[in-house]
Amino acid sequence: MPIRITINPKSTSSAEWAIFRMAEMLGPGWDVWMNRHLVFESRAVGAMNREVDCILYHREHGMLIVECKGGKIWTRYNEETRSTDWIQNDHVMPEAKVPSVQVGTLIAPLHEYMKELLEPAGDGKVRKVRVQWAVCFSDMDSMEGIPGAEIPRKRALLRPDLLNAKRFEKRLIEILETPVQAFGNMPFPNEYLDEDSLFRLRNFLDGQGEKPDEAEITRSCYENCFQEATEMQQMMMESISRNPRMRIEGVAGSGKSHMVVWDALRLSRIGKNVAIACYNDLLATELKQDVDKVISKDRIGVEAKYAQDGGVSYGRVDVYAYSEWCEKYVRASKVKVAKGVDKSQYYDRELPQAFVKAQKVLAKDKKKREKFFYDAVIIDEGQDFASEWVDCFIGLLHNQKRGIVRFFYDPAQRLYASRNGIDNAQVQAMPVMVLNRGFRSTKRILEWVQKNTGFRLQSFDNTVLGDVVKEMQYGDGTEQVQMLSARIDELMKKKKLKESDILVVSMKSDKNSALKNITDERIVWNTSGDKSMIKDKVNIVSVYRIKGLDSTAVILTDLEEPAEALKREDWKRCMLVGATRAKALLTIFRKK
Repeated sequence: MPIRITINPKSTSSAEWAIFRMAEMLGPGWDVWMNRHLVFESRAVGAMNREVDCILYHREHGMLIVECKGGKIWTRYNEETRSTDWIQNDHVMPEAKVPSVQVGTLIAPLHEYMKELLEPAGDGKVRKVRVQWAVCFSDMDSMEGIPGAEIPRKRALLRPDLLNAKRFEKRLIEILETPVQAFGNMPFPNEYLDEDSLFRLRNFLDGQGEKPDEAEITRSCYENCFQEATEMQQMMMESISRNPRMRIEGVAGSGKSHMVVWDALRLSRIGKNVAIACYNDLLATELKQDVDKVISKDRIGVEAKYAQDGGVSYGRVDVYAYSEWCEKYVRASKVKVAKGVDKSQYYDRELPQAFVKAQKVLAKDKKKREKFFYDAVIIDEGQDFASEWVDCFIGLLHNQKRGIVRFFYDPAQRLYASRNGIDNAQVQAMPVMVLNRGFRSTKRILEWVQKNTGFRLQSFDNTVLGDVVKEMQYGDGTEQVQMLSARIDELMKKKKLKESDILVVSMKSDKNSALKNITDERIVWNTSGDKSMIKDKVNIVSVYRIKGLDSTAVILTDLEEPAEALKREDWKRCMLVGATRAKALLTIFRKK
């Protein structure tokens, strides 16, 4: 939804509610602010203090200021005052409420202020945002009674323009591209803003001050690149939707897990039951939350539009870590599996073998077959899977030949050398789509990754440069603990981050890390028993459990280069995984 600031629920204006309902249906390229109070001061025009009913902004088309007027409106010439009276519902409007005065006089000051607000830090270029105005007459079918000299039809949004989102958007763009006599009968210029300028504009219209809030920029610097990349990936996934089997290879930060969620929604909407698996229990929890959220939101949209389900019969989507899938089926089938002392043997071999037996038992029962088998299976972070696990999970399909399979993976993030899921025969037989650009991390983070691991991750053109990666050296565990507390203090004070914005990724397990006995109350180890991140805390997570997840700021700890040459390649892969969890800020704790 493009709404950044919603309508005042106490608003009694039918026009405000009409434009708000249409704005809700605009695409993700739009930002919308309702009932804003703009206070700013420009060097060129001085101080301004003005209420605005609606502001719409599109990066390609510019900013539209809309004044909303409901009811029947017309004008008449007043012989006494020798001016035009505006009548709304049989009452004369005060001069300050005349729509052309309210919004028309705001355009020039906003144009000037945009130049100052988006003033670059020394590159010498003036950034321009097109600012135009319109009046929404939501209860009128024509401009009868309103002379074109007062409000030209080209600047009016009438009831016929508010019938559907497509027509509404077309009219917005037409108004924004209106030729202006003051500019040589050409539309005002509009520049596609860079990330920093866009944050400044949004920050101002969000009411957070003239200059961008440090924490807001830090948390959101990747947002628009993410949106563009996601839209592109959705189109790519749509293009392969008729192919029942596909493997998707993507570098760290290329949005594979987001594509998993989107594809699950698409399949669910056409009535397909979907099973999703990954190795990481933390990722499984997040995927489940994201899937539930997007399907719930989609249902609300359908029901709001059609007053019921609109004929959409959603299939169920179940998400678990692979071991949880195994345990669920073993319990349901009552297949016995011995849990010995060796946990790795149990989870790597004994439990998956019992999973195969359980499927055979459940397949014999018609009711259980409907409940426990699926139309589509999706594997995320497939490089963590053993080949036999892949075969076993595909075994959950109702139709083994025509069932839908999606296998997402990244060879560079393969941390379990003994697991060869990527080489699985069924996977290798699938056509491949490659995502070779990342958009999660800033350019400086990706440059650090290449320099220190040898893995080159390409970024999108509009990926922000970001802050320099901060490297710190420690001598022993005590010093590293002190450094960690101090760095968290710095991020919270200078960058205005919250505990939940900061993630500590250890290159070691909680038992082997020098941070295992840390006593800072803000910090908590997230161990294998936890199924999700602990809220309102700085989580410390082993690099093996964090794949697929990310955070605004990451502190990569316990960085100790192994003496054995054979171990360095795996160590570099762990560095790659840990560092690319960071979206905006990366700190490295390296042993002296």
